[in-house]
Amino acid sequence: MFRGFIKVILFYIAVMISYTLLLTVIKSPLLAILFLYLAIFAIIPFAIHGSFRYRMSRTSYRGIRFGYRGNRNELLKKFFKGVFFTIITLGIYSAWLQMNIRKFTHKNIRYGDVEFSNNANGGDWILLNLKGYFLTIITLGIYTFWWQSEIFSYYIDNMRMTKGEQRIKCSSTATGGGFFELLIVNLLITVFTLGFGKAWADMRTQKFIFSNVKMEGDINIDEIHQTEDEYKNAFGDDAMDFFEIDLA
Repeated sequence: MFRGFIKVILFYIAVMISYTLLLTVIKSPLLAILFLYLAIFAIIPFAIHGSFRYRMSRTSYRGIRFGYRGNRNELLKKFFKGVFFTIITLGIYSAWLQMNIRKFTHKNIRYGDVEFSNNANGGDWILLNLKGYFLTIITLGIYTFWWQSEIFSYYIDNMRMTKGEQRIKCSSTATGGGFFELLIVNLLITVFTLGFGKAWADMRTQKFIFSNVKMEGDINIDEIHQTEDEYKNAFGDDAMDFFEIDLA
C-alpha cells in the first residue's frame, strides 16, 4: 500500500509540474486546464483495473482467495469508447458506460473456481435514477434515502455466482428506513467527534452493506478450489482513494 501510495504521489507531482509549465512557460491557461483534466481522467480505467486486481487478491474466505482476471486493454477500449459516446450524446450514454464497466469487471471476478456475473443494464439504470431524482425533488429531499436503497438493491440484485451448473443469486434486504438511520447516525458520530469517529462510521457502513446482502443457491463451498494468485501492486487502489474514484 505504501509503495502504491508513493507511485500515486509521483504521478500527481508529474502532472502538477506539467500543468505549471503550461501555465508559466507556454502561458496557456486553457491548455493547462485541459491537460490537467485529461491526465486525471485518463488514470480512471488504470485505477479501476489495478484496484480490482489488488483488492480481490487481498480478499479471501475459508482460505480461498478472490481474484480479478480482467484484461486491461479490453477495459481501456470499453472505457474510452463509452466516453466517446457519452460526449456525443451530451452525457446520456454515461448510464451505459457505468453499467458496461460494472458488467465487465464483475464477470472477471473469481472466488477460487467460482465465476461472478452482473446483468445490469444502462436503460434500467437511467430510469431508476430519473425516478429517484424527480421524487427527491418532489419530496424536498426525503426520498433520497429510498433512492439510495434502490441503487444498492440494483447493484446487488443483478449479481450472480456460478460454478459449473450450480448457481447463487444475490439480493438486497436493505430499506430506505435502514439507509436513513445509517446515514443520520453516521453524520452525528462524525460531527460530534469532530471527525475522529469517521472510522467507526465507515465500519458501520460496511457492516450495514454486508448484513443486507442475501445469497441463495446451491453452490457447495466445500467443493471450491483455489485458482487465484497473489497480486501486490497497490497503485490502482491508492489512485482510486487519492482521486476519490468510486469502484465500478
